[in-house]
Amino acid sequence: MEKYVDNQKQMWITYNTTMAKTDYKQNIKYFLITSVFQWFFVVIGVWVLIWRSFLSWEEIALVTSISLFVQLLPELPSGALADLWGRKNTIIFGRFLGVIGFAIFIFATNFWMFLLGNILYLANWAFESGALSALLFDSLKENGLGEEEYQKVEADTFFWCTIGMAISSALGGYLYTLHHQLPYIATTIAAILALVTAFGLEEPELDSIKINFKAYLRQNWDGFLHIFRNAKIRAISLFSVLVNFVAYAGLWYLYEPRLAEGGFPATWLALLVSGTYLIRAFGTKLIPLVLKFGDKNIPIILTLFQALGSALSFIETKFGAVSSVYLRKMSDGMRSPILARLQNVELESRYRATSLSAISLLGNVLISLVGPLIGYFMERGGASATLGYFSLVGLVLVLPSAIYLSRKIK
Repeated sequence: MEKYVDNQKQMWITYNTTMAKTDYKQNIKYFLITSVFQWFFVVIGVWVLIWRSFLSWEEIALVTSISLFVQLLPELPSGALADLWGRKNTIIFGRFLGVIGFAIFIFATNFWMFLLGNILYLANWAFESGALSALLFDSLKENGLGEEEYQKVEADTFFWCTIGMAISSALGGYLYTLHHQLPYIATTIAAILALVTAFGLEEPELDSIKINFKAYLRQNWDGFLHIFRNAKIRAISLFSVLVNFVAYAGLWYLYEPRLAEGGFPATWLALLVSGTYLIRAFGTKLIPLVLKFGDKNIPIILTLFQALGSALSFIETKFGAVSSVYLRKMSDGMRSPILARLQNVELESRYRATSLSAISLLGNVLISLVGPLIGYFMERGGASATLGYFSLVGLVLVLPSAIYLSRKIK
């Protein structure tokens, strides 16, 4: 049974009719279900209120920064593990760590408990990073389905995950009024469901050699180097790292504090955070419109849209808080599925999960390093100005990489 691969043009793998193939329809279904539960983060709208009961802004930023840095340790190895051991096995292991992390949050009352819970929570995402999308991509690929189908499934899943987060955020605000730890209890239950439903995924044929320690080390190295393989992959990788750095710096450190700085009560804060995911879902639905501008113009559009959202944060009113976070969230809805397609189409199957993890790792290095600085500025200048400064970061740092990528896209 032979398998033919054109690594230069990233053509779809075609199999002999006797080659067993995954049930891609089942994988699409479970990809959606398990992703929605994974993203059903009930505490998202009120976590900052819970954490602020025990920690200062600088301590909160330090917890996030340290845990993001620790996340770097399994980030690339987990991608290699997914390519060699199996994407499904790696996802399940990460989900198990996530359940433990959320359970710790239920009882957290000091810096060290919050740090341990956050490390395990982020390790969950490190092990999933690249593995879940690689599993779906290769399952579709071995069944002869192309990048258009993959883009549609990613966008649809992202949409429903966003709707789920909107619902979970509103639910968290209500549960918080009953007891401050109920949102974390509900999130732990959702994490358990994310773990259970991941067992429904079916592993596609891996385009890699059998796992051993030497192969594992080689996979890490080759997968990392693969993101620099040619000019186009380098351009996509550079833009992905920088635009995600600006996006996730806001997500991890600033969005909820920026809204909380507007003076909204807990229930309103939860509803506003819920609304951010509805607006992100709306952004996802705008992807077909954005694609009409052509792939080469999309990186510049995403960068300018993101920078405008950051700049609105300089308006120190409730309007500035809501408009800034909401516009950036709309940009997120467009950015994630589009980047996923651009990355997966160019990366080779045998390195895909490892290379995606490498891109994520480089972005997380920047995000973790900037954490203490963000905490310092928030403690002294407020979340509004701190988020606003990211408009300058976007124009100075991200826009040149967007222009570079646009020149590499035909």
